[in-house]
Amino acid sequence: MIFGHLTGIQLVNKFKNSLFLFFIIIFLIELISFSILKFNLLEISHVPKIYLSNKIVPNDEWWTEEKKWGAWHKVNSSTLQKRSCFDVKYSSNEVGARDSSFKSNSDNDIILLGDSFAEGYGVNYEDTSQKHIEKLNNTNVLNFGVSQNFGPVQYWLIYDEYAKKFNHSTVIIYFLPDNDFGENDYSNWKGSKRYRPYYKKTAENNYEIFIPDKSVKNYTSTTKKIKKVFKDFLWSSNLFINLNYKYKIYRSNKRESNTNFSAYFDTSLKQQKAAIFFLDKIINTSSANVILVSIPRLQDFKRLSDGYKLEKIYWNNYFSQKDKLNNKFKFVDLIKFPPKDINEIYLKCDGHWSPKGNMWSALIISKHL
Repeated sequence: MIFGHLTGIQLVNKFKNSLFLFFIIIFLIELISFSILKFNLLEISHVPKIYLSNKIVPNDEWWTEEKKWGAWHKVNSSTLQKRSCFDVKYSSNEVGARDSSFKSNSDNDIILLGDSFAEGYGVNYEDTSQKHIEKLNNTNVLNFGVSQNFGPVQYWLIYDEYAKKFNHSTVIIYFLPDNDFGENDYSNWKGSKRYRPYYKKTAENNYEIFIPDKSVKNYTSTTKKIKKVFKDFLWSSNLFINLNYKYKIYRSNKRESNTNFSAYFDTSLKQQKAAIFFLDKIINTSSANVILVSIPRLQDFKRLSDGYKLEKIYWNNYFSQKDKLNNKFKFVDLIKFPPKDINEIYLKCDGHWSPKGNMWSALIISKHL
């Protein structure tokens, strides 16, 4: 009995020692992770939720997915995002737009529609193209742009369902061929439970919008729920976030190493016509003037310099002709205005516009307002 009792005590002590060692290891890993982050040694820097002030929410809570048009922002809130080439704060107003208040709204205001380029991803508010357009034209822009895979179907829905209710004389649509042609093509998203709209072709030049029955608002998989616990409480989550990022880059490079794909020039006619249909719904139904701004990526500029012709592209030629026939519509193709150093207009660690890129685009757009 005494021997058995002593063995029990030894087991308890062994368990306590193991538990103590476990917490020591966790503490050291957290300390090392915190130090690595503070010395800016990571590509992506993430601050766990428990260390954020009450006015700041994590990225995955600021970008929501529960509206009829899918992605949007949590109202009256802010989030922080830090990468190796930018350190920004995003804030939303009373309607969830990344903008100042919409309570003061006049007939001469401009509605801005689009994805992350319109939202101003990767730059602070004062460096967005929206703010530059406002200063250059002494006008007010209501920014309805949003990240998180936003495409033409969503541009139409957010305009028709919400944005058009605000007074405005002009609509500017940012169109990014690189991913806008495929954002709402359900064949690219089959199996996804994200709450977002897609199109379905019902007849020649006619499409219906649908959200899959199994879609879940603000959907988070079991794996992502587990990851969120780590992200909300541990500095060491930064190590896993960055390892996952490096792995995605590796897979992307491996997949694209043998391709010279440019969505500007290579997108299927099927996807082009679908995108045109929903962009036309805005252009043809709005009583305001509409400016469509097409945004090139680096590979698109390269294709153009290699001798490819814009007039041979169906979507580009379509909107060029529409510009000539409709005096309330203007097509501004930014690929026709290459800066001296094209690399300078993009963030070094990301494909979005740098502060210089936002100014470059705003100067071109402003000439047509």
